[in-house]
Amino acid sequence: MNQRPVAFIDEKNCIGCAICIQVCPFDSIIGAQNFSHRINFNECPGCKICISKCPTDCIKIIKINQDKNDIKKRVKFNYNRRERRKNNIEKRYSESIEKQLEEILNYQK
Repeated sequence: MNQRPVAFIDEKNCIGCAICIQVCPFDSIIGAQNFSHRINFNECPGCKICISKCPTDCIKIIKINQDKNDIKKRVKFNYNRRERRKNNIEKRYSESIEKQLEEILNYQK
């Protein structure tokens, strides 16, 4: 079994800002606003994007024993799932704005 890199959050220093959750393209960070976060090692490919965004420098890369091939499908699935969710949110937001504008214009008539 090979070692592979994953992100690790030192929960003592995590302030729960949720910035890392927002920037993780793989949905591998678990947590909520104002609570310390954790990394789901099975879904983290070790991309290091979260490290540069963390304001308290509580995220680092560690090595775990797991074959990289074990998680390739899961990581790809999570990335695609996140992209679909973002697109659906943008679509709903756009539709909501259009509906509100239509209601305002019809109200003014």
